[in-house]
Amino acid sequence: MPEQPGHPASAGPRDGELRLPDGRTLAWAEYGDPAGRPVLGCHGSPSSRLERHVEDPADYARWGVRLVVPDRPGFGRSDPQPGRRVTDWPRDVARLVDSLGIGEFAVLSLSGGAAYALACAHAFDTRVVGVGVLGGAPPPDVPWAWPGWLPKRMRAVAHRPSPVASLLRPVFAPAARRPEAIPGYLQTRLAAADRRVLGRPGVRRVLVDMFTEALRNGTAPVAEDRALLFRPWGFPLAEVRQQVHLWHGTQDWQVPVALGRVLAAMLPRCTPHWLPGEGHFAVFDHAAEVHAALRP
Repeated sequence: MPEQPGHPASAGPRDGELRLPDGRTLAWAEYGDPAGRPVLGCHGSPSSRLERHVEDPADYARWGVRLVVPDRPGFGRSDPQPGRRVTDWPRDVARLVDSLGIGEFAVLSLSGGAAYALACAHAFDTRVVGVGVLGGAPPPDVPWAWPGWLPKRMRAVAHRPSPVASLLRPVFAPAARRPEAIPGYLQTRLAAADRRVLGRPGVRRVLVDMFTEALRNGTAPVAEDRALLFRPWGFPLAEVRQQVHLWHGTQDWQVPVALGRVLAAMLPRCTPHWLPGEGHFAVFDHAAEVHAALRP
């Protein structure tokens, strides 16, 4: 049985764990108003159930939002799922939202969570009533404008499943040793707009918490998670029928805006919001707008 959140609205997070039919543990955190509009957060990569896009988590209650963010397999306190695919994620989500008494809900993703949010929209159909994608990239079914952080040696092998995760592990090894240093590292690499956002103490605290929890089990989970994004996701984006709102900063270094434009073009019903001069973490300045757009 899952650990149920308390009834009073609180800043959170309110943590819980769910035992899945195959014996795995799925961990999740909840913010905001337990009676509010449910939004299922699909965290980035690496990230965790502690990902939120506001400095003050009480904002979610003020907006009437119930944000539920599960750890994907291997991240945080969720058990690994060997051999998993992107399309396996909606089954875990179904068990979670059913256990929490959630009927219809919206999905919201940041960065590497886009594949998982869109997989939920595809799998749940009308039960998913809103879709938000923040700084997301398309599947590898189309030529990519490769982001600068991706090692050149990977570009020739990204569609081959076997070597990708092993090639990525050393990329994330320094981050796993000192996850609390990731925000500072990003501040030196990202665009000026991101440096401004990451310079705010409240934002840095959020990122330190979510990255530290994400990497508590080492580099294997994030390497596998990233590897899955470089393989076909297992469903056609043309079959995602919901209205998708996409926000993307034009100065995003982590996921270049060219990738966001490709993703928007692949979705049948997409409303893009291009954010001039902003970067990968622009959502910290636009969270109220994002959640307003997700209202059914």
